[in-house]
Amino acid sequence: MKFQVLFVLSRQINQIMKNQYKFVSHILSLLAILFFSKVQAQVISNNFSPEITIDASSEPYAFDFNDDGVIEFYFLVQDLSGDTTISGLPATYEGSGALLGCENGKPAGAISSETAAFDVARFNAGDELTVFQEYGSDTSYALGIDLTVNTGIIGSLPYQYGAFLGNQGYLGAMFEIGGSLHLGWVEVSVLIDGSQITLHSYGYDASEGGNPLIVGNSNTNVSEISLQGPEINISNDKLQVDLKAFDADSKVSITDFSGKTRLSSRLLNIHNEFDLSGFQRGMYIVSCETHGALITHKIILY
Repeated sequence: MKFQVLFVLSRQINQIMKNQYKFVSHILSLLAILFFSKVQAQVISNNFSPEITIDASSEPYAFDFNDDGVIEFYFLVQDLSGDTTISGLPATYEGSGALLGCENGKPAGAISSETAAFDVARFNAGDELTVFQEYGSDTSYALGIDLTVNTGIIGSLPYQYGAFLGNQGYLGAMFEIGGSLHLGWVEVSVLIDGSQITLHSYGYDASEGGNPLIVGNSNTNVSEISLQGPEINISNDKLQVDLKAFDADSKVSITDFSGKTRLSSRLLNIHNEFDLSGFQRGMYIVSCETHGALITHKIILY
């Protein structure tokens, strides 16, 4: 499988990858599952042992979250070289690119205000991934690119691009299993010169419904969720979160339709109540983390 990369370099690279954003259609398809429902996360995670390393001499690495034979992503490194122009002047470039090819998976990120292209985001352990974030729908993206641009007049100019270049972090993903949306993450690092990708670990939520996912979260025992999961209810704009067993590390957050966190708080008691009368009317996701498990609940404020 070959991925082609086209670069047009100026003061900034005007466009790395074309973005076709279909976020609204994904959200509408989820509402039938999420509306008024209470769901429990079943997080499955594993370490790559040994860790997977990919460089320009390697074949693209095909990654499948749940081993169902449907590939979510390809990880690959390419040696890059070619001709371009800077402010109308001829130039050449050479270097390396750590790239992500997409099939059944869509990476989380955002549209760049500078290039109008979709940029893949790098998450940290403990960040929350939800279906309300932006996901790219193209077939390839840059994880990290390191180039030297050679011009006859200006001389040599460095160009570096990509959230993972010289960094280790988590790639957020949305993908389908049997027509149902799921969220997952892959722990990735890219060398500072873009010449090597290393895959460290991965995880995904095996339960249906595209539940919010804590990035880097370890394996979750479903029976423990049932025994220790909280009761989450809404009445007269009062959110009630009742723990079945106290956990000093328990916390709750509320996310609105745009993906913005509207409330974040620790659960300091068995019975906890929050006043939501100042919230706008609409749908929200309540996420409660307790005893190592993540429980989500969809609420509607009328």
